[in-house]
Amino acid sequence: MDLREAIARLNEWPDGATFFAERIDGKFLPDSQVVVLELSESELKRPIREVAAQRAPGKEYFLEVLFACDVLDGWRFNHKGQNPTLEQTLESIIYYAEYDAYPASFFH
Repeated sequence: MDLREAIARLNEWPDGATFFAERIDGKFLPDSQVVVLELSESELKRPIREVAAQRAPGKEYFLEVLFACDVLDGWRFNHKGQNPTLEQTLESIIYYAEYDAYPASFFH
């Protein structure tokens, strides 16, 4: 599954799940392959890179489902309740995952 599909199905994932995605040419892209995992208590205490290497080889931490949902809630708030398109959703979530900030389009 790629990031586009995983994000399109965002409401199907448990809030406590985490996305692990591959980087393509150093970037997270809609075509990046992704694994969605629920981490155990013991895994949450370990370095996330170790968990990724063991449970999602070739991928790295991307974002928790709960945070991705929060990004979308913020987008809707800034756009008078409108739902973003899938492309706007991907842009906002990927940007947030990369920079811990929002793209300019998030605020218009």
